[in-house]
Amino acid sequence: MFDLMESRIRRRLGLALILAVTLVGAGCGTSQQLVGINIEPTTETFGSATTPVQDDAGLNVQLRALGTYIHPPATKDITNQVTWVSNTPQMVTVTSTGLITATGRACGNTLISATVNKNSTDGGLSSPGAVVTGNMTANVTCFTGTGG
Repeated sequence: MFDLMESRIRRRLGLALILAVTLVGAGCGTSQQLVGINIEPTTETFGSATTPVQDDAGLNVQLRALGTYIHPPATKDITNQVTWVSNTPQMVTVTSTGLITATGRACGNTLISATVNKNSTDGGLSSPGAVVTGNMTANVTCFTGTGG
């Protein structure tokens, strides 16, 4: 009788162990997910107080979008996989590859964003939600005609 009970206990423990290994292993099968975007540089300033704004036209800087991932943790350059937007394109434009350019038509501050809009894996880019966005600030210094 004791051997029968011991055998049943061992079988149940064995099944519990198999179930536990299966559940833990299932978590490792989760695809890598994008959870954040950092843009480099975080701030860029074009021009100076002694330079007329129209003379800033054509000044440009290449941005980089760095994606922060989980499962497993990693940071990857996703510059060419994000959608770039300038909230003031009359001041600073941005190309699909992250090149920002002063237009020479306006001065002030603008927000440049890099966004991924995905719910599933697509070309190695995956996010857990609908939108993941990073931002940076571009400034075009207003002309005052003086050095300060």
